[in-house]
Amino acid sequence: MQMNPLIQTYTEKYIAKVTPLVQKAGKLLNLDTTKLEESKTQLSPFEDTLDRHHIVSHKTRSKEADVFRFLRTQVLQAMAKHNIKAVAITSPRYGDGKSTVATNLAISIAQDLKQTILLVDLDLRKPSLESYLELNAKQGLTNYLAGQAEVPDCLIRMPFERLSVFPAGDRIDESSETLGSPQMAKLAAELKQRYDDRVIIYDMPPLLDQDDPLVFLPHVDGVLLVTREGVTTVEEIKRCLDILESAKILGVVLNAG
Repeated sequence: MQMNPLIQTYTEKYIAKVTPLVQKAGKLLNLDTTKLEESKTQLSPFEDTLDRHHIVSHKTRSKEADVFRFLRTQVLQAMAKHNIKAVAITSPRYGDGKSTVATNLAISIAQDLKQTILLVDLDLRKPSLESYLELNAKQGLTNYLAGQAEVPDCLIRMPFERLSVFPAGDRIDESSETLGSPQMAKLAAELKQRYDDRVIIYDMPPLLDQDDPLVFLPHVDGVLLVTREGVTTVEEIKRCLDILESAKILGVVLNAG
């Protein structure tokens, strides 16, 4: 597979920081929905919700799902090699497809019989997982951190076996202060230690739109960066890599939207 020209134009300094996990993640934001429309009457309401938000990794016969199975294999191999349990998925800007990739990857990993997974919406200002999955959550991360709920009250078991979601909860403006709190540090450590076989995926805010990722990066073991073909610039990628200088970068996903 040839590397996208955006990545090839990096200086050696930046190339050295990016492991060779560069994958075209399908046309996630512009999928051909012809076949989906033809089978609409066969879909459950939940499946219809997934289709509308381009969540495809649960499908058994789908080229788009195969892309995420490949990505799953690459990520799990990198995690095993470096003893990683918690991965943050982020992007330069909103609209790059980070939440789509995070959700598809989480579902794909959950289909691996050896793994349980927790998908956490860490975008406290603009959470998206609840709407993507139509969770109708009554409690979430912000409620827990405010002392209004316990962790079990916030977790939502999905129809996919071995997958749970920790929604963001009520939107807040003081997100960086909340993510940098001692309570959040304690929770992040607890989530990693509670189950040996659990993979944690954090859907993190964009690196260039908020300072929240800087605050929370010390609590994750690795980072997956989502870029958007034809939109993300080389300069934006360089700025992201500067921000992630001290992080373990698992790779870059090229969203060909």
